[in-house]
Amino acid sequence: MDEQESLPPHVLIFPLPLQGPVNSMFKLAELLCFSGLHITILLTENIHNRLVLHTDITSRFDQCPGFQIKTISDGLPDDHPRDGGKFMEVFESLRTKTKTLFKDMLTSDLLCFDLDGKERRRVSCIIADGILGFTCDVADEISVPIFCVRTISPCCLWIFFCLPKLIESGEYPFKG
Repeated sequence: MDEQESLPPHVLIFPLPLQGPVNSMFKLAELLCFSGLHITILLTENIHNRLVLHTDITSRFDQCPGFQIKTISDGLPDDHPRDGGKFMEVFESLRTKTKTLFKDMLTSDLLCFDLDGKERRRVSCIIADGILGFTCDVADEISVPIFCVRTISPCCLWIFFCLPKLIESGEYPFKG
C-alpha cells in the first residue's frame, strides 16, 4: 500500500477573509478534525495576524488532532485598510494575486507536512467560500474535488429563498 494512502484524508478549508466566514469555517474545521480527518485552514496573513493578536487561536485547536493553520497573502500591502469600505479591493487582489499563490501551494509539497514535520496526504478535497470563485478554477486545473459553501446567516439565506416569490407576486421591486 502506498504510504500516502495509509494517511487520513486531508481537507483544505479556505474561508473568505472576514470575521463571520472565518468563524463558521473554524467550527466546520473543528467538527471535521474530530472525525479523524487532517484539516488545514488557509487564512490570509492579515486575518491570521489579527487572530493571533486578539484571540487565543493557537490553544483553541490543541485538542483537535490533525489540525493546522497555514497562511497565504491577500496580495495587498500590510498598511492597506481592509475594512468594509475597501473590501472590494481585497476581493480583487485575492482574485488576481492569490489565485497563483493558491495553485502553487496546492501543487507543491508545502501542505504535505504539518508544523511538526509529520507527513500528510496531498490535499484530498477543498472546502472554499463560494464567493472565492478562483478556488474552483484552481481545483479544476489540478483535479482536486471542491465544495463551495456560503457562510451567510440564516436570515440572508431565507431572503434568497423568498425573493423569487416576492418578485413573482409583484411585491418587489417596491412601487413608489
